[in-house]
Amino acid sequence: MSLVATDVDGTLTRGGKLDPAVLAAIRRLTAAGVVVLPVSGRPAGEVQGLVRYVPGVTRGLAENGLLEIVPDHAPRWLGRATDRARLRAAGERMNLEFAAGLRVTGDDYCRLGDVAFEREGRDEAELLRLRGHAEALGVHLVWSNVHVHLAEAVPDKGLALLQLLHKRGVDPEQVVTIGDAPNDAGLFTAGRFGLTVGTADVLAQLAYFPSPPRAVTTGGEADGFIELAELLLAARGG
Repeated sequence: MSLVATDVDGTLTRGGKLDPAVLAAIRRLTAAGVVVLPVSGRPAGEVQGLVRYVPGVTRGLAENGLLEIVPDHAPRWLGRATDRARLRAAGERMNLEFAAGLRVTGDDYCRLGDVAFEREGRDEAELLRLRGHAEALGVHLVWSNVHVHLAEAVPDKGLALLQLLHKRGVDPEQVVTIGDAPNDAGLFTAGRFGLTVGTADVLAQLAYFPSPPRAVTTGGEADGFIELAELLLAARGG
C-alpha cells in the first residue's frame, strides 16, 4: 500500500489528543514511502494547522471531504460550495421544533462547508431521531465520536478521496483507509479501495455502516492506527 487515508478524531487521537506514538508512526510511514493523508470532519482552518505541523503530512481533506487542504494554498472545494446559512437555519428549526438541543461547535468560525454541533454524549437512538428530522428538512445528518454534522449532501469521505486520488494519479487499489465512526462510512464502501480498516470502536456501531470495513484492528482509537502502521511497515521490511 502506498497511501493511508485516515480519520483523525478517535483514530489518530487517544482521549481527544494527538498521541505521540501516532506521530512517531506517521514519521516512520512517510520515511518508508507511505503517504499519510488525514481525512477529517474537522473544519478547514483546523485541518490547515494539522497538515502544516504533523511531520511528513502535506495535505488533507476537511469537513468530511468537502475541501482539500494544502498549506499556503486556499482550500479547494471537492464538492460544490454549500449554503451554510441554510444549514444553520435547519439546526435552529430542529432545536425549536424537535428539542434537538444542538450547540454549534466552538470551531465553527473556521468552517467553510458544513455546520457542526457538539455531540455531548448523545447515543445512537437520539442521533437517529435527529437524522430523521434533518432529512424531513432536506438536509443530511451524520455523526462522529465528537460532533454532529449537518450537510447539504450525504457526507462521503470516500468519494472525495477518490476524486483526490484521480487528480494525483494514485491507484485506489494501493490505498488503505482507516476510521472509527459513521462519518467514515464512505471510507469503507466496498470496491473503492485496496483495503478498508476500522478501529475496534466500529464493532459496536456496525449497524450504522452501509458497508463494514474489511478488517478491524484489535485496538481502539490511536492503538488501532498504530497497529495498522506496524503491519504496513512490516510488509515493507521497515
